[in-house]
Amino acid sequence: MLARVCRSESSSANVAARLTSMRLIHRRVTQKGTIRKRLPSLPVHCSGRKGTFEGESLKLRNGFHYIKSLDDAIDLFDDMVRSRPLYSAIDFCKLMGVFVRMNRPDVVISLHKMMELRLIPLNIYSFTILIKCFCDCHMLSFALSTFGKITKLGFQPNVVSFSTLLHRLCLEDRISEAVALFDQMVETGCPPDVVTFTTLMNGLCREGRVLQALALVDRMVENGHQPDVVTYGTIVNGMCKMGDTDSALNLLRKMEENHIKADVVIYSAIIDRLCKDGHHIDAQNLFTEMHDKGIFPNVHTYNCMIDACCSSGRWSDAKQLLRDMIERQIYPNVVTFNALINAFVKQGKFFEAEELYGEMLRRGIFPNTITYNSMIEGFCKQDRLDDAKRMLDSMASKGCSPNVVNFTTLINGYCKAKRVDNGMEIFCEMHRRGIVATTVTYTTLIHGFCQMGDLNAAQNLLNEMISSGVAPNNITFHSMLAGLCSKKELQKAVALLVDLQQSVDHQLEDK
Repeated sequence: MLARVCRSESSSANVAARLTSMRLIHRRVTQKGTIRKRLPSLPVHCSGRKGTFEGESLKLRNGFHYIKSLDDAIDLFDDMVRSRPLYSAIDFCKLMGVFVRMNRPDVVISLHKMMELRLIPLNIYSFTILIKCFCDCHMLSFALSTFGKITKLGFQPNVVSFSTLLHRLCLEDRISEAVALFDQMVETGCPPDVVTFTTLMNGLCREGRVLQALALVDRMVENGHQPDVVTYGTIVNGMCKMGDTDSALNLLRKMEENHIKADVVIYSAIIDRLCKDGHHIDAQNLFTEMHDKGIFPNVHTYNCMIDACCSSGRWSDAKQLLRDMIERQIYPNVVTFNALINAFVKQGKFFEAEELYGEMLRRGIFPNTITYNSMIEGFCKQDRLDDAKRMLDSMASKGCSPNVVNFTTLINGYCKAKRVDNGMEIFCEMHRRGIVATTVTYTTLIHGFCQMGDLNAAQNLLNEMISSGVAPNNITFHSMLAGLCSKKELQKAVALLVDLQQSVDHQLEDK
């Protein structure tokens, strides 16, 4: 598989050579007699984790070198390439590692090309670092080309080379290629380690291939590797995403049998799934079990439990969980407040929702579209439509652009208050902002016009809906039929029924 990919991308290697050589811009500093490189700024797609490089001491053949900045590292590289005898490939790898820790993979790519041009000794570690840097820069084709180049030069890829490339393939959802690379790794006699197995398991689980991931656990054991909490966490998370909480719980018990202590991530994944499936008592039992075993919940765990309590109307439990969070100095986030605000609005407890919204702002937590939607819905239920409109208008000024759901919620509020013309104004404003209306948006307005007895406006809106490529649903047709029948427009109602039947027939034919 990999050979085919590399052959198909052989031209990419040439492009890489041209790209990196173009980035080598030098100038002479006569005072020092050294070549200084004017490096390009770090591209956006090469950005790694943000962090400050605080300097480090590097041991090379001629002693220790303290590197405190990028310029220091480049000065050292200039000295090393001009030194005779040349420094070893190991020394150069150590320096490249410093650039990696500075989050400058682009620099490594450029300097590696210079090393090749100057015939500086390279080894498998040099190429492995280069592969990592191409992967960090999202340049997978160059990483694959480099991997193919390793064997041509007589080097044997090691476990880090394989694992680095496999990790990038998984991140880009090229799971089948990752599996093929894993098989190639085994065939070439390079034994996978725990990181390799866990990386592939994670990729398989992301694609829903949990059984294949689970089979890898047995292969791990056969290879003499004991699965750890990260390995089990990967599988448990995959099972929970597939909705298989029974298997996830069984795996949790298996961990206990093997004396591997589960962490908060594993418990939270299962609790989250149980809550989403409505198994609130089982979730509560598992939450209690965490406490009993000295495993402390995090904000995600609390959010799952609070949402479950709200959805089942257990307000006092939800409030107690919120108090517990704050007492434990686990600070609620926007998800926490959204769950509570939404639940209070649904239950008609808008005063409590407003209080929570104010508390959220006081804590410096920025509302998102979900928060605003709950508040807009709450204002509409209180017939405070002007307040709802002001909240929608204020969203953009607070760095949160309203979406189609926010507009539709306000339109629905106007229609229920029999202010359909105001609803149409919001609908037109939505169009001016380039937000595409959905079936729910159109249906809400059509129902509103029918309730007001304005069947012509409703019919025009239905025609516009269809011409815009937005498919009506049963509720749309039901609203129109009810409106026509109330006005004794029986011929139009029959014609609409015929259109509906033809639409259903076409859908069945397409299937």
